[in-house]
Amino acid sequence: MGWIAFALALAALLYICWRVWRDWIHPSRELENLVRELSGERIPKTFLIGGSERMRGIALALEQMALREHALRARVQEGEFGVQAIIGALPDGLVVADEQRRMRLMNEAFRVAFQVGPDRLGSTLLEAVRHAATERLLGEALTRGETCRGAITLPTAAGSERHFEVVAEPIKDKPGKVSGAVVLFRDITEMRRTEAMRRDFVANVSHELRTPLSILRGYLETLLENPKQPPAELLRIFEVMERHSNRLNLLVDDILSLARLEGPGVALDLTTIHPAEFLRGILRDWEKKFAAKQLEAELAAADDLPPLQADEARLQEVIYNLLDNAVKYSAAGGHITIRASSADGQLSLSVSDKGVGIPARDLPRIFERFYRADKARHRELGGTGLGLSIVKHIVHLHGGSVAAESELGRGTTLRVHLPLADTKT
Repeated sequence: MGWIAFALALAALLYICWRVWRDWIHPSRELENLVRELSGERIPKTFLIGGSERMRGIALALEQMALREHALRARVQEGEFGVQAIIGALPDGLVVADEQRRMRLMNEAFRVAFQVGPDRLGSTLLEAVRHAATERLLGEALTRGETCRGAITLPTAAGSERHFEVVAEPIKDKPGKVSGAVVLFRDITEMRRTEAMRRDFVANVSHELRTPLSILRGYLETLLENPKQPPAELLRIFEVMERHSNRLNLLVDDILSLARLEGPGVALDLTTIHPAEFLRGILRDWEKKFAAKQLEAELAAADDLPPLQADEARLQEVIYNLLDNAVKYSAAGGHITIRASSADGQLSLSVSDKGVGIPARDLPRIFERFYRADKARHRELGGTGLGLSIVKHIVHLHGGSVAAESELGRGTTLRVHLPLADTKT
């Protein structure tokens, strides 16, 4: 009997151990594997485990948590992708800073503008931008909780300056507490340059108009006060008034021409032009002007030069302005050469004189509006100061370029390069 009781007790113990292993120990190991996979950010192939109902319930709860975490992660990633796409597409530099003024997010435009690498996240905005006004704007936005605006100017490696408009917008949580700020940097360098050019242009036009107008007004007052002038004096007065009225007319014509060239939607009436024939016609038109100053004009252009697709009237205006410049600055009895040649798919047209020349420091700027290398001599010779600027605009409209070479006392060569017509079409 004792052996039977011992056998039954042993069987019962083994059964209990098997049930414990089946319902708790083995499922706990399966749960441990599930948790290990979830902690490694992997989704298990299945959440079905054996064991007791409680253990299966725990596995089911883990599955629901994993699915919710996966959905939440997908939404977060989608939101991050949207944020990165938006700030990455911004042409302006953008930085998100926290309460400690440390950068937490920046876009590519900011990194390029300020030469900042992604490893600088976590550093302060002042360390990246190195301008006290930026730090001040960020501090005011964080302290006052209001949008703050300002402007900064930074030097470049090339010795020029870059101008930025800075806007700091505070980030507020639901209770209204400021937790950071978005700082936007808009590059306004080109806008500042355009504004300066506009101011200079208005000032120059006003100056150019004032001189002839004041002369005309002075002579008109003289005639009104004393209309009975001697015939010789009257003739002299009328000649001066005519000269300055012509100067006014030229200035207005050049300003209107430049405005049309710089305006939107300017169109070119392209035709096929044979360079040698075209230049010979222009030289015939200028024979009287050359003769008035005893100038010798030479044309160096082969008849077999390839044709050019260009606006003939505009191109004629280019050559006229180049010749006008050469005639003005050539001494009586001088020599002017017009050359045309082709190379590398381009036609080069140049006008050379043996006049006074241009200082090397002024050469890069002679195609600017109203720029004069020798202001006193330019006023003596007349002109509006817009001719070479008109040349540059017309050539650029044709897809070409302009260049100048000069040596003081030896003369000047002004050259334009234009793309040749495609002979295959």
